[in-house]
This record gives sequence, structure tokens and C-alpha cells, in this order.
Amino acid sequence: MDWHARREAARGRHAAKYDAEEAERYDRQPGLGLLGPEDGDAYLADLAGVFRFEPGMEVLDVGAGTGALSRVLLRVPGLAVTALEPSPAMLAVLRGKPDLADVVAIAGSCDRIEDRDLFPDGRFDVVVSRQVVSGLFDPLTAFAIWRRWLVPGGAVVVIDGLFGRAGWVGHWQEEVDVLPLAACETTALTPYLLEASGFRVEAVEPMAAVNALPTTRTARYVVVARKAG
Repeated sequence: MDWHARREAARGRHAAKYDAEEAERYDRQPGLGLLGPEDGDAYLADLAGVFRFEPGMEVLDVGAGTGALSRVLLRVPGLAVTALEPSPAMLAVLRGKPDLADVVAIAGSCDRIEDRDLFPDGRFDVVVSRQVVSGLFDPLTAFAIWRRWLVPGGAVVVIDGLFGRAGWVGHWQEEVDVLPLAACETTALTPYLLEASGFRVEAVEPMAAVNALPTTRTARYVVVARKAG
């Protein structure tokens, strides 16, 4: 089987792994689906150091999972949050949370050419992602699509981790060699690819408050990049 065929096979395998049992397990795991008030405070503190969310902003949470980051974003007054998630099981958990009733939850992925039609061009002020870039099958396509979905001058806020091969365990281990950024232990590649996709990078920083949390096992970083205005 050639590499392209292996990657397509992996897409289906990857999606199937997020069944109802896996979604519930993810949602209960501290630092992943479960972010308590202290975790939320840490995320907001780190984000405030690199980006200013304004009331009235339309924000897209890509790869929203069971809604952990969406819940944090709702703590910022005046944001309108849309969650995009490819796993039906994860989306079902998100939609079942009363405190996320104001989040518009949409089923779909973001790294296939056909995904670009999920939203009209210029729909959002900000696209945010948390632990998504390391799991993209086609990051360049995703970044191009995110750029289309943003208003002129809009921003992407990427949160991810310095994951290595050893961090992919159990049945996830077989995905490392089909996900381009799965084991990228540097903060350099994501901003480089964002600039190659037409963004202007404004910040690349370690997430000091998040990394100090006892639930953080792998160092996190944040990248802010902006579409030309």
C-alpha cells in the first residue's frame, strides 16, 4: 500500500477510534476533555498574553472535541462560539452539556478540500484550535481553509504540544507516521507552515500557566497568526 493509500485508510481508522466509549473516556480525562476552573484560568492567562478577544467576535473552535476549549472561550464576555468536530461521538457529548447550549455545534473536519464549503468565506473573526494541529492529516490544506473562513485581518490561535513519538501509545501509536505534525518537538514548524499558507505570524510562545498545571504532561505552546487585512 502506498503512502497516500495508507493515509486515507488511516483517516477512516482514526475516526472510528472515537466511538462513544472513547469520547466518554476523553471527556473525563483531566487536561484533555476535563478542564476545571484552575485549568480555564491558566488558558485564559496565557491567551491574554498574546491575543485580545473582543466582545462580538465570531470564534470557530476547530476540532472542538467534547467542548473543553469552547467552555473556556465562553468565559470571555460577548464571544459567539461555533464548535467544529468530526467525531459524532465527541459531538454528542458536547451537545449534551447544558453549559454549552450557546455553542453552535457543527459536524465536520477541516483538512480536506471539500471542507472549505462548510462555512462561507470571511465567516469568522478568529479560528482557534487546541491539540488539533498535531492530529491533522493535511495541515497545509487546513491552514488554507482556515484562512478562507476568516475575515480580512482575522486571526488563528493555535494551541498545541511538543509531542514526541513516545507520547502516542496503545492503538494511537499506528497514527504517528501518517500525521505530519504528530511528533514535532519544536515550536518552529507550525508558524513556518502558517506563514507558508499566507498568514503573518505575530506570536509564538510557551504556555507558562498551562505548563505549570499538574495535569499538563507535555509542554504546550501557542501561535497567533493573522490574515492580511
